[in-house]
Amino acid sequence: MLKPTTVEGTRPLKSMTEQLARKHFERGRQFELQDKGDEALSAYLKSCQLQPSFSAPFEAVGRMLALQGRFSEAVVHLDTAIELGADSQTRQWRGYVLGRLHRYEDALADYLQLRELADHQIEVNIGRMLLALRRFDEAENVLSAISDPTAVQLLNAIPRYREFDVFAEDVRSIRYLFGGTCVLGTLGESGLRIIDEKYQLLDYAHIAFTLHRFIAQCRRYQWSFDVVIGAGARHQPFAQAVAQILNLPWREKASSGYERYLVCSSVIDGVGESAALTKELRDAGVAHLHFTLGLIPKGDPSPSEPHLVGFVNRCAVPWYRVEPFSRLQPGTASGDSNGLEFHIGPAFINPNRSEVVRAIVDAYKQTKLDSEWADIDAWYRKHQRLRCSQWDFGTGDLI
Repeated sequence: MLKPTTVEGTRPLKSMTEQLARKHFERGRQFELQDKGDEALSAYLKSCQLQPSFSAPFEAVGRMLALQGRFSEAVVHLDTAIELGADSQTRQWRGYVLGRLHRYEDALADYLQLRELADHQIEVNIGRMLLALRRFDEAENVLSAISDPTAVQLLNAIPRYREFDVFAEDVRSIRYLFGGTCVLGTLGESGLRIIDEKYQLLDYAHIAFTLHRFIAQCRRYQWSFDVVIGAGARHQPFAQAVAQILNLPWREKASSGYERYLVCSSVIDGVGESAALTKELRDAGVAHLHFTLGLIPKGDPSPSEPHLVGFVNRCAVPWYRVEPFSRLQPGTASGDSNGLEFHIGPAFINPNRSEVVRAIVDAYKQTKLDSEWADIDAWYRKHQRLRCSQWDFGTGDLI
């Protein structure tokens, strides 16, 4: 076999290839530091195509693809990086990607190899994989030894995990596992799975759909309320409409003479706002149920969320659209009569609350409970640890 020839002052061809691969890798790093993701990924890929003997470009590509949710592609590059002697950080990335690919045994093996680092996050991930594998006793032993808030949350969710036939990661299951939250769903969704859309305008048809499911849930658990509360331009119209449909009085806030409160919200921006809306009732120890049409999730699911939620993701209602994402309007792209572009329109709040209330009530009267509700109801009856089903609203006591 002929060896590559060299002359004084030159390097073998393989070394030249390595040098070029390193240059592409360094370019990729510079692009990444400048937040130029596409250019960085392109440079890293060029480095990988030269099949260098060092792991860094393969780890970089795997990491960037993982952040884009392209897990099947990511794991191929991370495998190569590890074969080339990548560090522990690469193995952590591969463990994460394998978990997202539902290859829980392989992910667990990666995390177990990293245990010598004595990193509590690795222990948390070991606990996650054990839960996914339904090895609950082992998961409990691992998680109970960690004081990390995430570990505590997983530990508290183990009783709910034990109820599942299979490990589930859809929005409905995740809210139930970690918040004990009932996700009712809204119009246009398929079956039990909540579609992870970037944004949803909860128009009157969506609101009526969710309201029918909520009232079916009230009948199922025989909930009764003395009053409906909800205040402000965002929440009050919805609260007043629900009060009218349920033939109950409406108040802006807690008042004397009432014991069982239904708190109605339209769209809540995170768990913090939810907790603020019910703080007075919680401090007074008053029996209450919190129902919201939409929850914009910020942070992990929590028992501080409303008891019942319609849609979980970025959303808005027609009469209150102030967030930039809720004001996107289509228009013709400049220079191209066939193209469309979106721009952010002005904030909109409908000051005619009576008109909004009437529109909600009319939409409710013109529709009925959907046929898929039976499946949702059966799902939640199978998994009984809902916060909303653990209260007797006649007495305000835990059942």
